[in-house]
Amino acid sequence: MREDPAMGFDYQRRDDGIVVVTMDMDGQSANTMSQVYHDLMGATVARLEGEAGLKGVVIASAKKTFFAGGDLHALLANEGADAAYRAWLNEDKGFLRRLEQLGAPVVAAINGAALGGGLEICLACHHRVIVEDRAAVTGLPEVTLGLLPGAGGCARLPWLTGLAPALDLLLSGRMMAPAEALDLGVIDELVPSREELLPAALAWIHAQTEPPVQPWDRPVAPRSEVEMAKARTLLAETRARIMAETRGLLPGPLKIVELVEAGLVMEVDTVLALESRLFCDLLGLPETRAAITLNFFAANALRSGKLRPDGPRHRIEALEITGDGADALTALAHKRRITVGPAPLKAQVAGDEILLGEAGKDPLRLHRSGPVVEIHAGAPAATARAYDLVQQLGLMPLVVRGAFLDRLRAALQDEVQHLLTEGNAPGALAARAHAAGLDLTLPEGDGPVADDATDRLLTRLSLAALTCLAEGVLQHEAEADLATVQAAGFPRHLGGAVQYAREQGPDAFLARCDALADRLGDRFRPSSALRAYLRDAKSYAA
Repeated sequence: MREDPAMGFDYQRRDDGIVVVTMDMDGQSANTMSQVYHDLMGATVARLEGEAGLKGVVIASAKKTFFAGGDLHALLANEGADAAYRAWLNEDKGFLRRLEQLGAPVVAAINGAALGGGLEICLACHHRVIVEDRAAVTGLPEVTLGLLPGAGGCARLPWLTGLAPALDLLLSGRMMAPAEALDLGVIDELVPSREELLPAALAWIHAQTEPPVQPWDRPVAPRSEVEMAKARTLLAETRARIMAETRGLLPGPLKIVELVEAGLVMEVDTVLALESRLFCDLLGLPETRAAITLNFFAANALRSGKLRPDGPRHRIEALEITGDGADALTALAHKRRITVGPAPLKAQVAGDEILLGEAGKDPLRLHRSGPVVEIHAGAPAATARAYDLVQQLGLMPLVVRGAFLDRLRAALQDEVQHLLTEGNAPGALAARAHAAGLDLTLPEGDGPVADDATDRLLTRLSLAALTCLAEGVLQHEAEADLATVQAAGFPRHLGGAVQYAREQGPDAFLARCDALADRLGDRFRPSSALRAYLRDAKSYAA
């Protein structure tokens, strides 16, 4: 029974001197890093430090997941980190430092997903035991949110996995199944069921004859010149790859590499302090807000079904695919274990166009643009079924009532043509756009290019996307942002065509459009419907 229900952490000292701390933050479906967590962990560590005859500690969770990571609403709202915030962050990770230096063994009993800050709590434990369940994934996804792990992930992970695997995990943000985490050394022990987590954790504690010491706190010989040369070559190659992939527009990955490099020569406490400073440098940047908005809030809205049209849910078992362009769709269906052959549901394919429906009924028209499939809305049940099929194929469904992606592409090409007509050199225009994250197919060559060229291109795209929302061509800003990044070439570091306007603020964006319209023509003039929409609609990440 919880000794102090108001705490949100269940603290139980057993007769054998082992304390079991079960994280169960009040009023939340998942444990998250926040001010509440900060206070709970601080109080818990202080209590553990005062325990006479402490034999060991087990950190567990009463939630479905072990720990879900940071409070992204709070991070999104944070406009920057001052000295007080950095001090708070250092105190926060200091709790984990004190936990691993208690002088008693600490075990993480991981019953479900442990991501971001959740995994960082585990890394500060001396032993990590996890249930063998596909839902019990681990990872450090902060890079996908424009951030870096801020509670010791960059400082500790390389000690457990080695340099190359750590860089892969930190820079991809990917999740690991329990077996892979065990193979890499992130996890120490696997048990078949959740019921066996606590017994395994207790058994490991009882088996210890000396206070455990973390790898980063043990005396180690300096790396040899050969080892350092190999490490620095890997880091240099990694930096070059990041620059090629991101064009230097995403600061997070480069700061992660900087931190990992520092860990080659600095003691862990120095690396932890540097980690705090670099994390604070990223907090509040437009690129960080864009990444959180697009890769978390928009992506979660899509995954959760919030963007799905009303109608019965469908699991497509069989699909008949015919037409000249059937091969690609057939390959996708096979990959997703959908039987391809005679079936009531039929897909007639012609290039990127798909007619989907049943015999004797009007088919829906679908248009595929890379990973995005536009579903031209029809009868509600048929639209919902098409939506489910597209998701089942691993693609992004986008329900439209008219043209969307074609309108964006037309707006972009129109503005490119205006810029070329005004005398901007094609090659220089393409290079300027490329540096801003926008790719254009134009002839090479040097020459003059207007300073506002990329701003004009991005504004036209954003204006076109917002106009479609105002006209009801599509319903959700989240899917507009995802689609413009995935299929219309809008720069990912800006978060999508709608987020580009939201970041500026409605009034500033509309004023910018009006100024361009006064100078260049009414193609930049926002409609009255768009003005009303942008001022009234709330961001999906609000």
